[in-house]
Amino acid sequence: MCARNTTNLTNYFSGAKQSQQLSEAEQEIQQLRAEIEELRDKNSGELERQLEELRTQLQSQIGILSIPIEQIEPNIEQPRQTFLTESLESMSRSLASDGQLQPVILIQRENHLLIFDGERRWRSAKALGWQTLEAVIIPEPTGLHRKALLTSLHREDLNPLDKAEAIARELSTIIGLELQDIPRILSTVIRRLNSQKRITSLVDLITADAKKQEQELESLDLSDSERAILSLLLDLQLNPASIDANIFPMLSLAEDLKLAIRAGLKGVHALALQKLSAKNLGLSEQKAKSIREETTHKVIVEKLSVVATRKLVAEVIASESKLAVTKNTKKKAVSQASNRLQQLSLELLKQANPAELTELQEVLRHKLIEIEKVLKQN
Repeated sequence: MCARNTTNLTNYFSGAKQSQQLSEAEQEIQQLRAEIEELRDKNSGELERQLEELRTQLQSQIGILSIPIEQIEPNIEQPRQTFLTESLESMSRSLASDGQLQPVILIQRENHLLIFDGERRWRSAKALGWQTLEAVIIPEPTGLHRKALLTSLHREDLNPLDKAEAIARELSTIIGLELQDIPRILSTVIRRLNSQKRITSLVDLITADAKKQEQELESLDLSDSERAILSLLLDLQLNPASIDANIFPMLSLAEDLKLAIRAGLKGVHALALQKLSAKNLGLSEQKAKSIREETTHKVIVEKLSVVATRKLVAEVIASESKLAVTKNTKKKAVSQASNRLQQLSLELLKQANPAELTELQEVLRHKLIEIEKVLKQN
């Protein structure tokens, strides 16, 4: 099997950076400087405006620019959508103590300067009240989302929800499938390949070259959509089985758990907490959400391990099941008492002696008072 070189993300932008270096543009810079001197000699009314334009061009050729923070905009196409408070605070402390060590990378799109790399620095600098940031501006790459995906995909601190959304968006954009269909199609083909005991062959293709990948996929009897999804995942050097088992399940999490992940909850904890569903708890969606949020808060505050979280979830489900049984038992007792009263017909009452009727009347009067109290509390 022909091994494929792993994508070197560290040097991914080396070409763009090098193109910004003074040494590579030295000839043009010298020409611009000559033009500035020529215009200065003319001393015309148009001189200052043209000088300013040339200065801007000259500065851009040097590479790193000082850009007003208010002119910089986040890129909604970038995979990372989660910026934890503690992470931003850590970056703010670094900027405050050591300054900006690396320029952010911006892309020019019409009149907008979008962040390609460095949103955490931009957010932290804004929080510090900085007015400018050092930046390198590069032309907008072809297939921006794919390149942004590659720069973020293998970072360990990219949370699984951001990763799932970014991969699904890339697959949808390239293949043209609806977002909600992609996890289902992948899950179907992974289950089938597992049952055929061919999943190992698929996983082995991650490090194979493109030709080998296509040859092997051709032999797996796949539908067009299945083949397109597997081919693109392998091209991104992702394990399709792992994406199916660990990443795409994030897309079906309850919204409150997605918010918790954005606030720092780990994905594996979220999957455990997802079992606190209305169906498993035997409650309404609203009550299940309330219990899930309360349990999630406990997991975060007490920093529970995955094992402890799973144990807690099992205890909550067992407790709610016990409560449900108790409620059903009480509800059944009231229902049975009501049925017995319904069976107490007028003919039966006429056959009773006055003392029995008086005693029944007194019991019913007390019960009516208690029922009214309960109804008022509700």
